[in-house]
Amino acid sequence: MELVHPDLCFQDGNVALLAGGCHFLVHKGVLERHSPVFAQLFSAYDWNRPNPFRDQPILEVQDSVEDMAFFLLALYDGISHLKHNTLDFPNVSAVLRLATKYQVKRLRQDVLNGLSQVWPRTLPQWEIREANATNASGVYEPRKVLPHPILIINLARAVDAPYLLPSAFYDLSRCYPSDTAAGYKCHGTQELHHLSESDLTYLLKGREHASRFLSTFIVNELESREPTPSCVHIDESDPLQRRHCQAAFDAITFEILRDVNGVVCHRSSDPLFAIIDAELMQTRDEPAAHFGTSMRVCEPCRSAFSAAVDNARDALWRKLPEWFGLSLHSWP
Repeated sequence: MELVHPDLCFQDGNVALLAGGCHFLVHKGVLERHSPVFAQLFSAYDWNRPNPFRDQPILEVQDSVEDMAFFLLALYDGISHLKHNTLDFPNVSAVLRLATKYQVKRLRQDVLNGLSQVWPRTLPQWEIREANATNASGVYEPRKVLPHPILIINLARAVDAPYLLPSAFYDLSRCYPSDTAAGYKCHGTQELHHLSESDLTYLLKGREHASRFLSTFIVNELESREPTPSCVHIDESDPLQRRHCQAAFDAITFEILRDVNGVVCHRSSDPLFAIIDAELMQTRDEPAAHFGTSMRVCEPCRSAFSAAVDNARDALWRKLPEWFGLSLHSWP
C-alpha cells in the first residue's frame, strides 16, 4: 500500500518525492524555482522511468518523512508560524538542514535570522534573550523556553552557521561540565545528544577563560576598591562613614564570591550575570548577609563602577569566539 502524506499531496502536483517510504505529490516548478539542487536532479532524471505514482514521476530522496514534511511546508507556506523555542526545535532544525542541503538560500537565511534572535551576535540582544528566559520570580529557566545549547552547537556545525556558536557555547559553559559530558536527552524522542570531542574541549577551555576573566574583574574592579575622588563620603569626619563606599564594595566582593544570587536565580557560573549583579547589588537596601553592611554606594562611586561593568561585559562578549576556539570574520 502506498503511503501518502495527507497535507502535501496536491491534486495538480506533477512530481512525487519519495522520502522515508512516504510520497509527497508536489510541484516540479516550485522545487526548481527555489532549489538549484532539485533543478539539477530533475535535469538528470529519466522521465521514462517506470513505476510512476498516480501517473507522475517519482524522485526518491534520502530524507526522513518528518524532515521532508517540515521542509515542504516551509517552502510552500513560509515560516511565520515557527517559534524558536524548545517545542518547535525539531521543525526548525529540519527546515534549516534541508534548506541547506537543497540550497534554498532564502529559506535558509530566514531560519538563521530567527535563530539569531535567541542565539545572538550582540550583547544587547543577549540581554533581551536572557530576560525572556527569566520568570516573574526572577528565576532563570532557559530550558523551558529555549532549545538545549548542545542541539544548537551540533546544528550550527552541520549547516555551517558559525555565528550561532559563540552564544551557544557561552550558554553551555554555564552548565556543570559533568552534565555536559553526559549529553542531553530529548524529552520527546529520548535520543541522547553529545558534543563532539573537539567541541567539548573547546567548551571546557572557554569555561576556564570566562572564569579567569571574572576573577580578574573582581581583583581589578572590586577587591579593595577605592572610592572616587567625588565620593560624597570622602570628607566625613567619622572614619566609618568616610569608608562607607569602600566597605560596601568589600561586601559586594564577598557576595559575588559566594555566588548566592547566581545559585538562587539559577545563574551560577555566569560571569556576564555576576558582573552586572555586582552593580545591581548597589541599588539594594538590605545589608550583606555576613557583613551586616549596606551595599548601597553613593552615586558618584556607583556611576564610576557602572562604567567599569559595562566595559568588562563588552570585553567579555568580544572575547567569546577566541575563548571557544571559533574563527569568525567579524564579531560581534
